[in-house]
Amino acid sequence: MKCLLALLFVLSLSGCELLPVQLGGPAGKELVCHKGKKTLELPRDAIGAHLDHGDHRGPCR
Repeated sequence: MKCLLALLFVLSLSGCELLPVQLGGPAGKELVCHKGKKTLELPRDAIGAHLDHGDHRGPCR
């Protein structure tokens, strides 16, 4: 029983990570919350322009 509980505990943790900036998107792209309303997946070289006008990294919430 202890082994089963330990296995379930380890399996539940294996799917957890800290929220990365790049959420499963293609390499070289990041998520940006555009105007607080729409999540965009953008190439990394386009991120700076969006951050400059108030968007933020990561998905909109």
